[in-house]
Amino acid sequence: MKLKSPKVSAIKSEKSIGLDIGFHDIKVVELVRNDKGFLVTKFAIQEIPPEILQQKDRATSLGNMIKKMFADANIKGLAVYLSITGHNVIIRNASLPKMPREELIEAAKWNAKEEVLFDMEKAVVDNYIMGETENDGATLLDLLSVIVRGDVVDFIVSIAKSAGLRPKGVTVVPLALLDYDQAVSPQKPETVTSYADMGAERTRIYFVCDGRILFSREIPNGGKNLTACLAGEYELENGKTAIIDTVRAEKIKKTFGYPAEDNDGKTEEGVPLKLLRERMEPILVKQATEMDRSIEYFKNQYRKDSVDRLILSGGGVGLRGLYQFLKENLDLEIDRCNVFFQAAAQDDSISKENMKLYGPSLTVAAGLALGQCDKINVLPEKYRPSLKKTLIKLAPLAALLVLFAGLYGYSSSLRSEVSTKTALLDDQKLTLAKLQTQVPELGKPIQQLKELKETKKALNKEKNQLPGSAPFSINFDLIFSELSSLVSDNTSLSQIIYAAKGSSEAENQDEDLTSKGVADTSNRERIKVKGEIFGNGLKVQSSLRVLLQDLKNSPVFSDIKLIKSAPLTEGQYNSPGIKFELYVFPAPNNSA
Repeated sequence: MKLKSPKVSAIKSEKSIGLDIGFHDIKVVELVRNDKGFLVTKFAIQEIPPEILQQKDRATSLGNMIKKMFADANIKGLAVYLSITGHNVIIRNASLPKMPREELIEAAKWNAKEEVLFDMEKAVVDNYIMGETENDGATLLDLLSVIVRGDVVDFIVSIAKSAGLRPKGVTVVPLALLDYDQAVSPQKPETVTSYADMGAERTRIYFVCDGRILFSREIPNGGKNLTACLAGEYELENGKTAIIDTVRAEKIKKTFGYPAEDNDGKTEEGVPLKLLRERMEPILVKQATEMDRSIEYFKNQYRKDSVDRLILSGGGVGLRGLYQFLKENLDLEIDRCNVFFQAAAQDDSISKENMKLYGPSLTVAAGLALGQCDKINVLPEKYRPSLKKTLIKLAPLAALLVLFAGLYGYSSSLRSEVSTKTALLDDQKLTLAKLQTQVPELGKPIQQLKELKETKKALNKEKNQLPGSAPFSINFDLIFSELSSLVSDNTSLSQIIYAAKGSSEAENQDEDLTSKGVADTSNRERIKVKGEIFGNGLKVQSSLRVLLQDLKNSPVFSDIKLIKSAPLTEGQYNSPGIKFELYVFPAPNNSA
């Protein structure tokens, strides 16, 4: 999938590039950090063709593919940060006696020898010291150790080098997710966060607290399971049949997602969306069940009362309807990573649908660019640049250049010293004469510039006096898109009203919560939302509670205020329910 990079002008700050080489696709993000967060300047996503996946030695083919991705996305930088994952990567916490850093490598290998199944002598190891503790008078180091099979690192580095890139670091996926999350939403101490990275064939779930990767598990269920369940034969209402192949199933999945229960639509082949939902539901139920089991196992194993947050990332998160399904089936706070929406600035050249679909898959690449492998870097020393290596490479050439320069300088200096000084003096005299003749002309541009500034000032003053010169400060497209994605099937929005800062909404209406002094809203820009929720008993109250919680957690809004809620007038609608009114306050970074 080729997407157009954002039209964001980067500040004069160092750009950083994260390259996430997955098992089925490759993602790259170029970004810069500023005091408001980060700006995505370039990005690219490309699925790896099956013919390349079937090659035994595919490093060169993948390198050529990445080289073309960089060219198409106009990414000029060569220094990249890489990620690594899989069963040949061991991540563990350890407490070891305090010792020099060079000795910690061997100590970490010895400490993990019972867990590692590959050749430890050829393994690459790096440690991150998270802190120190005292135990019976001895100082212990709290370590995060990462041990990787050596040829796995060599393979990932060879791909980057085949693309003409210069690897600066290699780290593990959970640390890239942690770096991204900390850049977007720093958490309080002792907050337990679970990261679920949903890929094509599997979902990896990690549990982190205070920067420590405590536990990880791999769930053999991913986006390809959903594609596979949609492929096959369908019996249509007219007695005909429709056969959907894998390619078409993937397109249907991206187009319709997980359809709502009451969606009566059909695909181009005439397949009812309800049949798609029936086929996808067992896969999603299994996914939610495995996530819940992982959470319960972690809580029991590490004696935690709860998991505070579940953060979703990866290409599978872009599936429409998945987020709502998981929220309804998992009893904890859930949020989604989206590089486009969580950046400090957004670009209108990318559609909202493409942002939702592809933004989560760029999380690891963005985390690599943000963290720059500052905690764990398993890039072997042989690939790291150093002054000593550079000098050794340049020594023969430097010696030759020095010898040539000495001989040439000695022979030429004796012949040209006098003539050079004479020519220099003549040039200076000529330059001085030209400058003296140009002095009167230098004042004209200065006077013209002064006049242009006065003209510009006058034009700006006239422009500000024109009607309609002050645009709305709110990005209504983003707000409407977010409201539509958060409203559940049994909820209807009947009215959306914009209120500017300082405006009053005093009307001949029933007294509401804001008029009682519960919330002072007149000093802020706000949007008043009226709607109805249909259902009986606790269902409508639960739907209202979920809607308020989703609005509160949304990055699009900084605050919400419920004005009032009341039962629907009997006979007003075919179904019972409640009506509600609330204020939503747009987040500052969502201004137009």
